[in-house]
Amino acid sequence: MVYYQKVARTSWLVLCLVAGLLTFALLARPTLMDFPLSFGNAVYLLALIILFQFDNVRRGGIYYTFQEGIILFIFLNYGLLPSILLSQIGIIIFQVFSHKKEIRLKRFLYLYPINVLFDLFYLACPSLVYLALGGPIGTGFTYSEAIIPFLGYLTAVMLVSYVQCRFVNRVLYLKYDWIHLVRLQTLVYGTSMLCAFLGIWFYDENPLIAASVSALILLLFKRLLQQRGVTIEANENAKRFDDAKEHLLISRFERETIDSLLIDLPQLIDFSEGWISIQQQRKQIIYNIRTKTVIDVLPLFHSLSAEQLQTPIIHGLRFDWGKDIQIDLPVDRHSMLAIPSITNEDVDVSIVLFHQIADAYDEAKADELSRLLRIFCRSLHRSQETHQLYAESRTDALTELSNSRAFYEEGAYQFNSDRYPLSIVLFDIDHFKYVNDTYGHKVGDLVLRELGRRIRSLQQTRQDVFAARYGGEEFVLLLHQCPQKQAIDFAEIIRHAVLDRPFLVDGHRLSITISLGVDTVEHPGERTFEESLRQADHALYVGGKHNGRNCTAHYANL
Repeated sequence: MVYYQKVARTSWLVLCLVAGLLTFALLARPTLMDFPLSFGNAVYLLALIILFQFDNVRRGGIYYTFQEGIILFIFLNYGLLPSILLSQIGIIIFQVFSHKKEIRLKRFLYLYPINVLFDLFYLACPSLVYLALGGPIGTGFTYSEAIIPFLGYLTAVMLVSYVQCRFVNRVLYLKYDWIHLVRLQTLVYGTSMLCAFLGIWFYDENPLIAASVSALILLLFKRLLQQRGVTIEANENAKRFDDAKEHLLISRFERETIDSLLIDLPQLIDFSEGWISIQQQRKQIIYNIRTKTVIDVLPLFHSLSAEQLQTPIIHGLRFDWGKDIQIDLPVDRHSMLAIPSITNEDVDVSIVLFHQIADAYDEAKADELSRLLRIFCRSLHRSQETHQLYAESRTDALTELSNSRAFYEEGAYQFNSDRYPLSIVLFDIDHFKYVNDTYGHKVGDLVLRELGRRIRSLQQTRQDVFAARYGGEEFVLLLHQCPQKQAIDFAEIIRHAVLDRPFLVDGHRLSITISLGVDTVEHPGERTFEESLRQADHALYVGGKHNGRNCTAHYANL
């Protein structure tokens, strides 16, 4: 903000200097103050200028009013001074009444002197070039004599446009593409010149009719351009948003839902930086949308009032931001779109986007994005329920370990990965039938539950262990990147975790032992998952059970 305050002060000083020089020139040469327009005609032409000012076409952050045709008509028929004065009055009215009340004063203080100076250069430089080349104006206008001067006029327009583009890029840090700007300026001024020429054709009949003809043609052309641009953009946006909504609706799990939104957002709406906050079950995660990485908490929304958090926040220029927006960003970030809170059940989503282009966001884009985020919240809440059901379908209710279905899915995945060597440890409780027959099935279930707890406790100490209840009193471990010796060592840790501490269940103190069989696959393609599981089972019964139980056997050592 400090930088733009300096720019505003400088531009006001330059404007005062230019206004002083113009005043001095008018006082020095009173003939320059001749105003050939009657009051009624001036009011009518000013009304046309204001109409075009407020009914503008926005492309790439630039407002195209097409008032150039009316201004050019005034210049060719009445001279440079009336065109400048009426244009300046139109700018003042547009600057005061075109923006929302809360930013109206800021826009006027920061932009009015710059807009006035740009308008003066856009009118004065091409017009002076036109006059210097002998261009006719007023009653002496002829088309044949105006051809070469108009080529000079257009050349001056392009040069002034280039200077403006460089100025806003380097001084105001607004991102404008020079090539895109030239194409649109050529279209705007080419159409404006054509309409001004047609207006001059009718000038002899009635000046107001001539101006009306010129304005009507310009208005119709602008409507066609505006409608075409709006229709194409609306159709493209609708299709992109519909595709993104469909991606969310078919997402099943939380990670899939979040990834779908992060992938689609850059295709849906332009931004230079963007962050999205996802809060569920009192846990908040903030993603950088560009990099799809998790970042620290942003302080952006912390200073906003509860009322401000209920509606989207839209700013078009950096100096529109109030003191509430406390975030460290480069000086060339101007447009901001923040949707502070979209909620559904226990899911709350906030998003904030910034862009280098001025006025990049509007209420229509905010509404479309808000609808998408509501669908995202519902999908994310649904994915939590789906994940819970999915987890329950893959979890053994008694031991809270994964079940055999989950183990087979994990085994198929690991054996198709690059995490070799892979080891399988299969084990069961020795004489478990005796426990059930002697103490009852309730005690047997409590023994299984305690064994599951001990396995989970050991599993938490290592990242390479997948543990499951294989069935009945049988359990299985899948260890990735685990060679034979490490697999045997971990199997022994499991065995001693059972052997060294008696099981205290339902008032009984039971000494429980287990027998374990291990198999290791060193390289991909050496054995399939099912073959390795059979060899671990063979090691369990041949090397474990038949050798007195309470021991570990590896298939390679049989």
